[in-house]
Parts: sequence; structure tokens; C-alpha cells
Amino acid sequence: MRAIALWLLVIFLIPKSSTPQKDSEYYAFADTDSVFVQGNSLIGQQNENEFLQFITGDVLVTYRTNKVTADRAVRNVTKRRTSFTGNAVLIDQGDTLQANSLDYDEELDVGRAEGNVRLSDGDIIAHSSLGIYYADEDRVGFPDGLTLIDSTMTLTGDNGQYWTDQKVADVAGNVMMESEQGILFSDSLLHYREVSISKAQGSVRYVTVNDTDSTWLAGERLEYNAEDSLSIIRGNPVMVNLSHDSLSVDTLIIRADVIHIRDKQSSSRLDAVDNVRIWNGSLSATADSIAYDRQSERSSELIWLFGQPYIWLNVTQLTGDTMKVVIEDGQIDSMMIWGNVFVAEQDSSINRINQVKGRTLVSSRQRDSLRIFRIGPNAEAIYFSTDGALEASGDAIRMEFEGDTLKTLSFSTDVQGMRYPQNALPNDLSLDGLQWKSEKKPSKAQLLGDLNLKIEQWEH
Repeated sequence: MRAIALWLLVIFLIPKSSTPQKDSEYYAFADTDSVFVQGNSLIGQQNENEFLQFITGDVLVTYRTNKVTADRAVRNVTKRRTSFTGNAVLIDQGDTLQANSLDYDEELDVGRAEGNVRLSDGDIIAHSSLGIYYADEDRVGFPDGLTLIDSTMTLTGDNGQYWTDQKVADVAGNVMMESEQGILFSDSLLHYREVSISKAQGSVRYVTVNDTDSTWLAGERLEYNAEDSLSIIRGNPVMVNLSHDSLSVDTLIIRADVIHIRDKQSSSRLDAVDNVRIWNGSLSATADSIAYDRQSERSSELIWLFGQPYIWLNVTQLTGDTMKVVIEDGQIDSMMIWGNVFVAEQDSSINRINQVKGRTLVSSRQRDSLRIFRIGPNAEAIYFSTDGALEASGDAIRMEFEGDTLKTLSFSTDVQGMRYPQNALPNDLSLDGLQWKSEKKPSKAQLLGDLNLKIEQWEH
């Protein structure tokens, strides 16, 4: 009887004049709630056990706080469902969802938008072919993919969710986020727009490129804070930096358990912890942790290494408690090592390891191929030759290298030593603390592994 009463209500509201009234408005109320219906034409129809409303022309239907406008609508009052066609627009406070058509379930407060779907809150626009609107959750699902655009980035994926109240996007499948800072690729991404934080997971790749520099980050998880320009990469992360000019390209690769990168306007800072490995054209290194600073306006780099780090300069291995390395134009300019310094160099012609130890080391580059090491105090050395070996100690040792070859080794004051001829050379002659770890020396191929970073195009 209630449906029949509603049908009569609609009939009584139809004007008696047969002349069309373009601007006339008609109103009806569903039996079950306060849904408000408005349009230029409204016709009610009882169909077996269902009561239908046909609304055309400037359609407006209000569901509590939500409003839907369209060219046409058919509302099933009994099932509490409405189908909107022609420029359907759902308005939820400051958010609008537009589509070619929209099916709205009043019982569930869920709307299904299809065809040229567009979600906007004034600052963001999301495009898709299909959108599912969940009013109680302030959420829109995009099961068939989406493109989300705001003033800072463009985000795409195979499917996703967007929470309109919290301004949070959750995207999965072939995710790509492009901004002024760079391009991020991942399997999934959670993006918090209000705080400019993005959390990416699964095969993460982040690339930044400019005229003289490009950086690649890869790992299983990345958290990026755009306001602080801070990136945190976990899950076997790797950083590859390519600095290039018209003549050459310098490649730096860093791997660790966790990598932090903070970019500033004129510089960048990288902190890596646990199982750190480094490679570039002039050195390889391992450490418990490092701090790496690079000045964007100058070709200088500074690397601090902590926790008994190891550095290999071709066939020379250096270790100590803490190291500081300054790189200029892709080459080591100077180096300092503090605490338990040990220098080992393999002479492959006689299958022996030359050794020097002391408290500190200072290294400087005199020219491209000439390098000076000064080690002391309490310096000790063992140096092998085809004639035998020299074991000596003194206050300080000076080593001069021409390329990879040790040219001179000299002591300062209080020198004591012994020379062993080849026929009396002890088999176990070595300094206390010798740890030759050539098998731990990182290589470019080892650090890149099976990562498909496609950096070769930037190295030429």
C-alpha cells in the first residue's frame, strides 16, 4: 500500500495542463529514508512488486550528504537503487565523481561509475574507466587502473584506491609516479598527499636525471618524503650515481642493508648501514656504515667509512677503524685512516703480500699517477723482493706509488730492522693483524647483480 501511495503522490504532482512545462520541478520521497528526488520530468510506475521512478532533465537525487546530478535516472524505490546516465556527477562535500553513467545502491551507500570516470577534490584529478564509490568509507576504488594527477606528481597503476577524506592513494600493479624530482617505479605504492610521503614496495626503481648527473635507486621497499627530500631504501638496496661531462662518465655504486638519501639544493647526503659495499672506477670498499656527501656545484665527494672498513686501490688493500676519503673529478684526491691502520699489497710475481701497519695514515695525490702514503706512529713494515725480505719498524713510514707500483719505502727516525735472504726467508713471515681479504673486494658486476637498471645508456 505504501508503494501505491507513492505512485498516487507522483500522479497528483503532475500538472493538469497538457502544455509541456520545461522548468517545472517534481518531488517524491522514498518509503525507507530521506532520499530527495528532483527533475524536469518525474514519472512513477508500479511494476509487479517493484516501484520505479523515471526522472529526466536536470536530475538531482540527494542521499543524506551526497548528491548526484545527471541527464536521466531510473530509481528502483523498492530495491533502493538508482541508475544515472548522461553526465552523471556525484558530489560529496568538496569531492566530485564524474562519469558517463553511475549506479547507486542506497542500502550500501555504494556507487559504481563507468565511462570517462573523473574524481576531483579541487587539487587532485583521478582518471579511469571504472570507479567504485564507498560513501561510508570516503573511498573510491579503481579496479581497472587509474591516473592520478596533482600539482606535484602524476601517479598511474593497474588498480588502486583513493581515500578522499584522508587524501591517501593506494596503487598496485606497474606503478609509476613521476615528479620534478624523478620517476618512481614499483609493484605497489601508498601515497599520503597531505604530508607528501610515499611508500613503495616490490621491485622499486627510482631514477633522477639532469644535465650532468643521474641517480638510480633500487630495492624492495622505499619511503620517500618529498617535503624533506628524504629517501629510505630497504630490502637489498642499491644506489648507482653517474656523473658525466663531455669527456667521461664516473660511476659510483653503493649497496647496503639500509640506505638513506637526503637531497638539498646544492648537495646530497647518503647514509648506508650494515653490510656496506662500494665500487667506482678508482676504489672498492666495504664497511659497517658510511656517510657520503656530494656537492652538486663542484666535482668533489666526501666518504666517511666506519666499523673496520676495507678499501682496495687496485692491488692494494687498506683497513683501519675509521676512514675519510676525498674524491675530486672521479679520482681519490686524499685519504685519512685512524686506528689500527694496515696496508697490504699483493706482489703476484713472487706470490707474497707486502705489509705496513701503524696508528694513522695520510694519503695525498701528487699528480695523476703518483700517490704518497705516510703511516705512523709506531710504524712497522714487511717488504718482499726476489732477493728476500725486509722487516723493519720506526716512528713513521713513507710509501710512494707510481700507478700500482710501490717505488720507494722509507722510514723516519728510530729505525730498526732485519733483512732476510731468500734462502733463509721464514714461510710465516707477517705482521700481527694481517687479514688479506681479496675475495671480499666488491666489483661492479657483483654489486649490480641481476638488477635490470639499464644504466649502460648513461655510461656512454
